[in-house]
Amino acid sequence: MNLHRFIPTLPVATHQRLWRNCQAATLAYALGMAPAQAQVRATAAQHPAQWPTTLAMAAPIPSPTPAQLQPLPAGVELGMGTDALRDAVPSAARVPRPQRLAGGLAGLWRLEPVVIAGLSGAQTFFFSGRELRRVEFVADASDLADGGAAAFGALLAFGRSTYGPETAANDPSGSYAAWTQGGLEVYAQRVPAPRATVRWVIKQSEGKDASEL
Repeated sequence: MNLHRFIPTLPVATHQRLWRNCQAATLAYALGMAPAQAQVRATAAQHPAQWPTTLAMAAPIPSPTPAQLQPLPAGVELGMGTDALRDAVPSAARVPRPQRLAGGLAGLWRLEPVVIAGLSGAQTFFFSGRELRRVEFVADASDLADGGAAAFGALLAFGRSTYGPETAANDPSGSYAAWTQGGLEVYAQRVPAPRATVRWVIKQSEGKDASEL
C-alpha cells in the first residue's frame, strides 16, 4: 500500500493521533537508551585508552584449568640430568638458596605456581650429583576452610588407583600415606598445624622405611 496516498486521505483528528503516537514512541525509545548511553560515555571518559576493548572486556574470562594430577610433570623422569630437566620444564627457575636434605640432595630448580589436586604451590626438583632424585610439591592450605583435606583426599585416591594400597603412618599431627613401586617411592602428607600444608613427593627408593622419608 502507498502510504503517501493513504495518509493524506485520513481525517485531521486521525493525523494528530498518529503524530502523538509517533512522538510517544520516539520519547520512550530515547528514555530507554539514555541510561545505557550515559554509562558508555562515563566508561569511555574514565578509561579512554581502554574504550576500544570495553565491550570485549565485558565478556567473562574462563578460569585456568588445574594441571592434571600425575606422578611427575610431563617429560620429567627421575635420573635425568639438569639439561634434560630444563628442556622438559623450561619455566623452572634456579633456586638461589637450595634446600639440602640427607643423602646429598639439593633442591636446585623450582617451578611455581603449580596447581595439583586443586592447590597452588611450588614444585622443587632435587638433585644428587648430576641426577634428579626427588620431586616435591608443597602447597599452603591455611586459607582453606578444610585445611587441604579435600586435596589430600584427591592425592590419596590417585595414589591408590596408581600404586595400590598405601602404607599409612600413625601420626596424630596429620595425615600420611606412602607407596613403593619398584625403585620409586611416593608419599602424600597433610599437616594441619601450625600452618596447614599439603605435600606430594616422588623420589628414588633408598631402601628406607616410611618413618624415615
